[in-house]
Amino acid sequence: MAKKNPIRKFGNNYHLNIRQHKSSEILKISSSFFALLGGILLASNTEISAYGFILLAMSSSQMLIANLQIQDKTMILYAGSVFLFVDCLGVYRWLLS
Repeated sequence: MAKKNPIRKFGNNYHLNIRQHKSSEILKISSSFFALLGGILLASNTEISAYGFILLAMSSSQMLIANLQIQDKTMILYAGSVFLFVDCLGVYRWLLS
């Protein structure tokens, strides 16, 4: 039995799908890196800890873009809600007010 390719071939869009898949994987890895750094910065409880929210907002926005590219509706909802409600509130509360 042949293995199924996770990237579907739709005529001329095959190469576009591969590029979107690779860029979404890079964004997901970068998102994890920024989330880790932002979490460490917040957990350090220093005078610059509030800037961790900027890194977390970057992480969520990258995850949102990656999931928009691969059209994962559940993760779009998750990443969008985390970005809008948690990260933006943190940036506003700790940095802008």
